[in-house]
Amino acid sequence: MSSKIDTAHLRQVALTGFDIQLLGLLSKSGGEYPVPETMEARALLERTRDKELVEIVERFGSRPFVRLTDQGRTVVGQLEAMNSQPKAVIVNQ
Repeated sequence: MSSKIDTAHLRQVALTGFDIQLLGLLSKSGGEYPVPETMEARALLERTRDKELVEIVERFGSRPFVRLTDQGRTVVGQLEAMNSQPKAVIVNQ
C-alpha cells in the first residue's frame, strides 16, 4: 500500500492543518461544502485554492460551494492511504 503514497508530491503541496481539515471535510461530504462565512476561514481557503486543491463554485440563487479539484482528490487519496497503513511500533530496550 505504501506504493500509492507519493511523499514527494505531498511535500511539494505543503499541506497545512487547515488544508488537511478541509480536505477531510470535503471527502466526507461528497466533495462539496458551503464556503465558510468568516473572513479568517476565507483567507485560509484562498491559500488552499492557490495550491489548486479546491475551487469555488457559484450557483445562481445559492451560496457558493468549495469543491475538490482533481489534484485535491489525489491528495485526499494519498492521505487516506497513509491513514489506513498500520502504524509502526518501536520498542525501546
